[in-house]
Amino acid sequence: MNLIDAAKQFGTQEACVNYLEAMRWPDGVMCLQCDSKKVTRYQTNDTQRMRKNPKTGKERLVRVPGRFVYQCAECGHQFSVTTGTIFHDTHLDLEKWFAAVALMVNAKKGLSALQLKRDLNVAYKTAWYLSMRIRKAMGLVEAADSEPLAGTVEADETYMGGKYDARRKRARYDKEPVFGVVQRGGKVKTWHMDEVTRKNVMDKIEDSVSIEAAALYTDESALYKRLPENIQKHEIVNHSAHEWVRGDVHTGTIDGYWGLLKRGVIGSFHQISIKHLHRYLSEFQFRWNNRKAQEIFALVMAALVIGSSLPYKELIESVDEEPNAGPEASPDGAC
Repeated sequence: MNLIDAAKQFGTQEACVNYLEAMRWPDGVMCLQCDSKKVTRYQTNDTQRMRKNPKTGKERLVRVPGRFVYQCAECGHQFSVTTGTIFHDTHLDLEKWFAAVALMVNAKKGLSALQLKRDLNVAYKTAWYLSMRIRKAMGLVEAADSEPLAGTVEADETYMGGKYDARRKRARYDKEPVFGVVQRGGKVKTWHMDEVTRKNVMDKIEDSVSIEAAALYTDESALYKRLPENIQKHEIVNHSAHEWVRGDVHTGTIDGYWGLLKRGVIGSFHQISIKHLHRYLSEFQFRWNNRKAQEIFALVMAALVIGSSLPYKELIESVDEEPNAGPEASPDGAC
């Protein structure tokens, strides 16, 4: 679904609520507290209230749009279609949420928060927070796919950090390692690692490559010596000797994927935080793995409904990322 389709189909709040309601409760709306199906939906009226600017102290009158609310006839509990989801507690119009998803799933090399700010006519902070929550949803989709790769598989590692610049606060070779495996004509799996060691690489290959895989192709790195028992055939190309392809043996697919990822970082984002690197990996991995899916838009929307909220405070906390971070850990929203 492109932006024009999203604008036509989800141009009103009611259309968005109807879509989310059907996706969240396909068998009819149920109370979130007592599971009763005796639920009434109604729409509140638009109101106005004074909002104070925390920096200047000035107050201004703002419009508070009406919203669709559900009320249980059994227990009296009130809730909305976004309660307890990644949408939870959002003040942004659902129409802009849907437009943002349409933009991000179709942006092959990613979409920066500044560009999203311009496209949706929102504040930068709003656009950044919105895009991070959508990336979380993409990560949940990827985490739910535990099927190992088969066929011909390529494995390689890369390092994120750009060219060395003496003005930047990092050492010459201080970059973030990322490991990945890709099935030719199929899916890719990537992880941000604290350190690329042989044990870490072997664990990922053992978990993510099927015993039925026809072959695993890598470069000549010592990381790939004595592979796990599930690898039946292993061949290398010696990049140090300027050997890039030998018959069917090459790592061109995974190298192409790294090129797409880095072009996105350099061209769209310019720089990204180490703390959130795994979220950007999830985004690119999701788009690659679902590039042929007709319902790529619906996959993200379903994850936004299933996943739990992601508070802004949690996103900006100065907490070191756990090593070996791939897509989001589980559908309950744990990072």
